[in-house]
Amino acid sequence: MKRIASRAWCAAVCMTLHGALFAADSVALTQSSVSVLSVYLPSEAAAREALINSPGLQAARAEKEAWLARAKVVGAGPHEFTVRGTSQHRQEQISGGARWHEKTVSIETPLRFWGKWGVDSALEDKTQAYAELGYADALHEGGRELIQLWFVYLNALAAEQNASTALELTSKMQRMTQVQLKHGEVSKLDAELASAEHERTQAALAVAQAQRVSAAAVLQRRFPSLALPSGTVLRDAPGLPAMAGSMNELRQAYVDKNHELNLMRLQAERLRLSADRASRERLPDPTVGVFSSRDKGGAETVNGVLLSVPLPGTARWHHHSAALAEARAASDKVVLAEQQKSAVFEGLWSAYQNKRQAAEQLKSAAQRQGMAADKSLKAYSLGEGTLADVLLIGRMASDNLHAAQRMQLEAAELLALIRLDLHEMWDFD
Repeated sequence: MKRIASRAWCAAVCMTLHGALFAADSVALTQSSVSVLSVYLPSEAAAREALINSPGLQAARAEKEAWLARAKVVGAGPHEFTVRGTSQHRQEQISGGARWHEKTVSIETPLRFWGKWGVDSALEDKTQAYAELGYADALHEGGRELIQLWFVYLNALAAEQNASTALELTSKMQRMTQVQLKHGEVSKLDAELASAEHERTQAALAVAQAQRVSAAAVLQRRFPSLALPSGTVLRDAPGLPAMAGSMNELRQAYVDKNHELNLMRLQAERLRLSADRASRERLPDPTVGVFSSRDKGGAETVNGVLLSVPLPGTARWHHHSAALAEARAASDKVVLAEQQKSAVFEGLWSAYQNKRQAAEQLKSAAQRQGMAADKSLKAYSLGEGTLADVLLIGRMASDNLHAAQRMQLEAAELLALIRLDLHEMWDFD
């Protein structure tokens, strides 16, 4: 009797561990990475709705409108028409001191010469592109944040499920050892060990529940329209495929499609055009206009043309030098950022490959640990070993299973972020 109950408890442990491990192995690894990720992630429609309605995207939309308005300002140019009017009285000092009321009206405007209009038009186009790409980048970064928060919740959910399973098993063990203790079938030490293990799993579950609630609150407050994933996601999670394509090709695609880099490239082009504009600004724009005046009370009418040209000072030359230096600095920063992003992708690619392999190894280790727990129970039922050994090995099997789940979720998150950056999923922009 003493060993039968323990055997039943350990058999339940092994069945739980083995069932959780073999569920993931039943799915073939030949599925594409995008279809595999659809099991882990919310649907594309749900993700789009959550992102579009988020406050961050609404702010990005307003910033886009502001940049588009700035583009129109650049295209329109800085010059405006000026209307002047004068009214004066003329009095002759001779011929009886005759007095006349005289008026003058003129209209004038600077003209964009020296190719400035064409540069401003190009700047307008680049600024509009910058506005559109800035919104696309905000949408993309929102997707990255959603994925990260989603997997934080999945990890917390996995920890809670693991802790709940462990508590259920230790509760059964505690109840059985208490009954056996009353009948003198187990020692008091074994009963106390079972109770201590039960209390440990209770505390672990409380911590896991708190972490899961916190992760859920963050995810739901950030994306209110997004439904939380259920526990079936972890049960039905398939294995992850190897990364398709060579690292060099994927890295180049990552660098070419990276929104942050493309924003920096556009900014460098805008600064280059601004430097060109500052160079042309060294030649001032002439101001032209027409005027008409009535002299001597209307006895004389004078019409004419106005022309004025500012004399450039040294400030225009220094302004051009500063703009040229800023353009060179922006171009150099693009080169530096390309190198950094290339290194980042290589790190992501390597981390995914290694964590994917580690997840499979941990899964295998958890299977072996489950078999070890089964053997330790059989040995205990035959009078070999102690209940402490059984509990320790069972705990290690449970911990290994959780580590395998956590590693697989980390690898899935990396794969999702890589595919998102390569615009192979959630390409909303």
